[in-house]
Amino acid sequence: MEKKYKVIDIEKWNRKTQFLRFNSFENTTYGLDVRMDVTNLVNYSRKTKTSFFINFLYCLTVALNEIPEFRLRYVNNEVRLYDVVNPTYTVKCIDGTYNNARHDYTKSYSLFYKRAHEVVEYEKVHTEHREEYNDSCYYDDFYFSCLPTLDFCGMTHPMIYGDKSSQSCIRALWGKFVLEGDKYKMTLNLTGSHALIDGFPMAEGFNKTQEIIDNFENFITINK
Repeated sequence: MEKKYKVIDIEKWNRKTQFLRFNSFENTTYGLDVRMDVTNLVNYSRKTKTSFFINFLYCLTVALNEIPEFRLRYVNNEVRLYDVVNPTYTVKCIDGTYNNARHDYTKSYSLFYKRAHEVVEYEKVHTEHREEYNDSCYYDDFYFSCLPTLDFCGMTHPMIYGDKSSQSCIRALWGKFVLEGDKYKMTLNLTGSHALIDGFPMAEGFNKTQEIIDNFENFITINK
């Protein structure tokens, strides 16, 4: 099977010093919580009667894929740069429990929406839960979740201490959007391994997501 990643030569990597330092920690991760202006996305979702969750999932997945540091993973003692990273996300089931869902990434909005919608509708009623969870299956994934009933200010993710491969997978959580003045605001958390991603590219993840939201209709027209 053809590899979907290239291996970074750590000895020649310009981040070698930072990588070795932070990768020596039990927990290599850190996170940022940022208030996002999702007004444009809320209005579009209401106007088109489409899912805000899927629309935001699209914006975030596309944005993070465009920044190489978000596609770095540490697996089998090697640093990998994956070609693309797929979204995984929690879906609330009809019995009040949760399933972990996944679909292949595409930049095409219509295809992304179709894939996500089909998966979400399936997982809602699929209450015979699989034993595996995201940490045990794929490393070329983003681990996403949403808490749409709470407007939170900050959060932390559960981590497997000592498992550098799991820690290297980017995690995100977003909350409930609320009206502040004439803008809809929502907190987004991004968490990653400091061995692989520094503050500047982490900040770019938020900035690129906001840029896509602000230009959403034009963006999805180009990326049909």
